[in-house]
Amino acid sequence: MSTLIIAAMLGSAVLHAIWNVIIKGGTDTLIETAMKNCGGAFAVLFVLPFLPFPLPASWPYLGVVAFIHLGYYLCIAYAYRGTDLSYVYTIMRGSAPLLTALMTVLVLGETIGLSGWMGVLLLSGGVLVLAVDSLRRGCFVLAPTVLAVGNAFIIMAFTVVDGIGVRLAGSAVSYACWEFLFNAIPITAFTLYMRRGQVFRYVKKRWYFGLGGGICSVTAYGISLWAITKAPIAEVAALRETAVVFGALMAVIFLKEKMTLPRLAAVVLVVLGAAALKI
Repeated sequence: MSTLIIAAMLGSAVLHAIWNVIIKGGTDTLIETAMKNCGGAFAVLFVLPFLPFPLPASWPYLGVVAFIHLGYYLCIAYAYRGTDLSYVYTIMRGSAPLLTALMTVLVLGETIGLSGWMGVLLLSGGVLVLAVDSLRRGCFVLAPTVLAVGNAFIIMAFTVVDGIGVRLAGSAVSYACWEFLFNAIPITAFTLYMRRGQVFRYVKKRWYFGLGGGICSVTAYGISLWAITKAPIAEVAALRETAVVFGALMAVIFLKEKMTLPRLAAVVLVVLGAAALKI
């Protein structure tokens, strides 16, 4: 994996952590999630006229992944209630790389090499140390934990589907933009139904957070899809999980969560994992 791809994916991880912190920082995580998606959809409208259409073979994957993402966003919205971001975010993102690696090797026949597997294991180990630390500190809540584990499987699913779809699209940027447009429809419809009479008052107060989070999300995922066209899916997915480190740091700064020695140890593991991927 080239230095450019690693640097791009670290930037993507920072942006991914930012929009998750925005959602967690709101008083209604479901509306925050829908606002983020609408913000992303609004942003891509200014880009789509200048992009080619994705090739026809990729459109079925765009349709499927939009509904997979509905489950992903609902798990995020409901898992963030009542527990630390660093706990839930770590469980969601930390379990995904191994699942994705297993799926891409068994189903797609990809090989990622010894250093690639070392990177996957080190990165996963780092984020799981964060999870164990959260458990030790008494942050365990059953419902968010179940949702977070379930979301790891959903992340695996849309990573694999997108990995196939973006390679058939002819343009990673075009595929990403159309995906964000489609993703906004199911979660917005669900939120309007569940929060009848509340949505517009809430949006009026925090619309700029939704727009900012949407732009961060579009940019982060677009970088990831581009990277998938240049490197093995499992390695890209593993490097993207460094977002949990940035998320933990942002949670300390903005959400006033505590940083502990095990969390610092997890940062070291993640750095070693990124180094193994580069090798």
